[in-house]
Amino acid sequence: MDTPKSQSRFDIRKYFVRGESLVATTGMAFIAILAFAVGGVVWVSARTIDDSMIAQSEEQIRQTSMLIASQAELRLSDGDLAGLRRLLLDAAASGMVEEYEISLPNLGIIASSNASQGIIAELPDSWQSAPDISASMTHNPKTSKTVIIEPLLVHGQSGITLKLVVNRSVQVIGSDSIRASSVGIASVGLVLMLWVYRRFRNRLGGLAAIGDALIAASSGERRLPILLVGENLGLEAKAWNTLLGERETLEQATIDQEIIEAATTGGVESIGLPAACNTLTQGVVLVESDLTVLYANGAACVFLRVTRDEFVDSTLETAPDSDQIIAAVQNVLKNSGVTRQVLELGDAEQAGSEGAVLRVVITRVDEEDVPRAMIYIEDVTQQRLADASQNAFIAQATHELRTPLTTIRLYAEEAIESGSEDEELREKALNVINSETRRLERIVGDMLCVAEIEAGSLTIRRDTVRTKQLFSELEEDYLAQAKDKSIEMVFDMPPKFPTIKADRDRLGQALHNLVGNAVKYTPSGGRVEVRVRFADNDALKFEVIDNGIGIDESQQERIFDRFCRADDRRIAKVTGSGLGLSLARQIARLHGGEVMVESEMDKGSIFTLTIPGIQEMAKAA
Repeated sequence: MDTPKSQSRFDIRKYFVRGESLVATTGMAFIAILAFAVGGVVWVSARTIDDSMIAQSEEQIRQTSMLIASQAELRLSDGDLAGLRRLLLDAAASGMVEEYEISLPNLGIIASSNASQGIIAELPDSWQSAPDISASMTHNPKTSKTVIIEPLLVHGQSGITLKLVVNRSVQVIGSDSIRASSVGIASVGLVLMLWVYRRFRNRLGGLAAIGDALIAASSGERRLPILLVGENLGLEAKAWNTLLGERETLEQATIDQEIIEAATTGGVESIGLPAACNTLTQGVVLVESDLTVLYANGAACVFLRVTRDEFVDSTLETAPDSDQIIAAVQNVLKNSGVTRQVLELGDAEQAGSEGAVLRVVITRVDEEDVPRAMIYIEDVTQQRLADASQNAFIAQATHELRTPLTTIRLYAEEAIESGSEDEELREKALNVINSETRRLERIVGDMLCVAEIEAGSLTIRRDTVRTKQLFSELEEDYLAQAKDKSIEMVFDMPPKFPTIKADRDRLGQALHNLVGNAVKYTPSGGRVEVRVRFADNDALKFEVIDNGIGIDESQQERIFDRFCRADDRRIAKVTGSGLGLSLARQIARLHGGEVMVESEMDKGSIFTLTIPGIQEMAKAA
């Protein structure tokens, strides 16, 4: 069957605002020419500036490396290794370099930004000079990092090598200025083009726009905004809009009359303000001076635990437990100096299980010298619960921070008083201070993680992690704590420790939280076992098994919520922020893994953290 001509013909007018199809192609041509010219200028200028800035960056990096190398030679010549390391630390802290390393062939590392590398304690008097190493600079475009190798000469002996890694992310300020200026020029050009275009459109646009509106009206279109044309198109356009306005006024008058008739015949509940108020989540009640309820929306009836049919046209006393609201309403209506009163009903501590917290605002509304009261009711339970959780977290965090700080202060004083007379006591004090410092660092890390979770910016940075060192530190930290509590602690480690790709700090934080919880909630005389297993693909399975108090089945998912602790009276005196398990699960999930719990009351718990292997991580990413 042949397609009608009216349907098969391509009508360009439907792609433009009414009346502009006659002149729009000219405007589009202007835009294309201007965009091409400006884009070409921007590209050439920005490229030139970028090349210049890169050259300046390379020269700055070279000068920086030479300065650090010369200062390093001076400190090595003086045998000042502490000053050398401080120099490199200052350079790293100032952002001049990201990584550094000074090495001596066949002897080891003199200074390094990698704390896990072995550092030699002092520089030997002499060493075998290595072949001359020429200075070099290698740049990796993918990572924007530059590696500089500088040979150092100390007491006429060569062989010491300085390695610096600098991040050369060039901020091309000049090219950005060029781009911004070009955008400004293009904007001015577009404004001028628009002015010319509008002048040209005014000549022909009015009649074309009215013609398009008539075609739309003939097809059944009746909406005023669709049929109106721009009055800047001329006198014809203004006359057309006036005719449409008169027609709209006549139709609106007819509709208003129909609404009045519907309202007078009892249809007010289906239209207008009452229906709109009934959709609000905030309760609204209007009462007379004698407490008669004139109106109440659905939300108000839910909050006050009444039905609308019984409540409207009755007194406010119909609502249960409304004594405080009635007293506040009477105070507002009888006291001309009080036009607004606010009260809060409910207990935030019991709101989660036994009720809600309601914020009630009573406002006086006088109409023709007749006093009335408008009552607004809002459910603020979640706000109060959030406030209570935040206050509890601040109190717990303060207590958690105070404990290690007090311990550090006491043992520091003990170490100072003992001096060098009691080496065993001083060593014990230093070990305790070191342990408490790590604990303090973990607490602060948890608090920072909470802030990142709230901001939605908690991320991980995958790097090569030596798992043997990670678990050795974990074992060292908790064996002493378990011994102090008379808890038998067993670490079941695998024969081999593979290297995995993970965020070492985040993963260590999760493992510490799991083991720390087990030690904390296992009573004296109990047992905690930490079991580590690696699959063939280096997938990690980390289990913490205890025979402590256990967790009720109804609480086993709730304990992973932030600021939440199990509802058990036996742990009321055990301090905790309610963050450890939540952070551990969040960190595991960021690695593509999970944290799960199996527990039975009075028999103990098993917490399992799993991290997939490198191949699974790559697929998940």
